[in-house]
Amino acid sequence: MAASELDVMALAVPAASAVAAEMARGGWLTLRSALARFFRRDGDSAVERQLELLDTAEQALAEAAEEDCDELRSRLEQRLVLQLAAYLDRYPDMGEELAALLPALQDGTPAAGAPALTAQNNTNSQIVQASGNLDAGSGGINYGVPPRTRGRERL
Repeated sequence: MAASELDVMALAVPAASAVAAEMARGGWLTLRSALARFFRRDGDSAVERQLELLDTAEQALAEAAEEDCDELRSRLEQRLVLQLAAYLDRYPDMGEELAALLPALQDGTPAAGAPALTAQNNTNSQIVQASGNLDAGSGGINYGVPPRTRGRERL
């Protein structure tokens, strides 16, 4: 595989994942117009056809039973990877524009306000990630370990 092919896939894979995630969250209409501008090089009729396919995929995802959502999203991501990679292969100069459409892809850093997790020196420990407040109440959080005792235990 040539270096340019690797670059196309390196951008297409996270972009497809971001688009599918946005569809799953219900934010497709916001992203739709940006993708229409992105696909403009193929002409108006081709753009409409691309968007029809994506609209159909988003509708299927929205109407899917909860147990089918992961599989549908995975198939959508696979199709989007191919679709975006083929487009970027035809128009390699559009890579920067695609990255600009998806803030989470810029410089490889998450978008502002996106959750981030850093875990250091955590051998044999549990990590909890929450996208909001996490309140353990007065009892604390213990996962798979006995609660701490007060004072020293006698041997």
